[in-house]
Amino acid sequence: MIEDLATAPSKREIASEKRRKHILEAAIACFIDKGFHQTGMRDIAARAEVSIGNLYNHFPGKHDFLIGLANMEGEMIAPFIEHLAIDAPANETFSEFLQDYWAIVSDKDVAILTAEITAEAMRMQDIARLFLEVRRNLAHALSALLEKGITQGIWRPSGDPLHTANFILDTIECAAVRQAIDKINVQTQLAHLEVFLSSSLDVSCNN
Repeated sequence: MIEDLATAPSKREIASEKRRKHILEAAIACFIDKGFHQTGMRDIAARAEVSIGNLYNHFPGKHDFLIGLANMEGEMIAPFIEHLAIDAPANETFSEFLQDYWAIVSDKDVAILTAEITAEAMRMQDIARLFLEVRRNLAHALSALLEKGITQGIWRPSGDPLHTANFILDTIECAAVRQAIDKINVQTQLAHLEVFLSSSLDVSCNN
């Protein structure tokens, strides 16, 4: 009990973390509206309604916002990784994952932010490593689901499951960007995507 109290965050730490999250959310809004390079630190401070000094206390530079975004993405992906490991028929879990993941990545603002982050990650290796680590964790979880589906007799073996998992994620994410650009009906695109991916995995007719 005493140890728990000693490690519990103080009110000041909780308030600081809340302020940091608020500033990061303001930065995200700016990056979506104006682009990463067109956004200045003062733009973010104004959007967050904090002083420029307060902003620099939490984020010394724009590079630090990218680190914060990578951490945020890791937190967002964690529930997907947990869900992919549930005890259920693999095809049902996959269908649920596809619908839930699509709901996030097909959002126009998310697609814009992804494009901004991708461009910066291609220029900065340290940022690329952070986002790739998050992606690898998700791909490994999906790969484990594919292996389970093969064991359950739902899907046929087809090459390296990890490579297949990465191709599946690439397909979902690229389709989401195209949907955002072409303004294709979200549900129609999802339906076509599910049929394509299911047939690619050769889902058994006995499901």
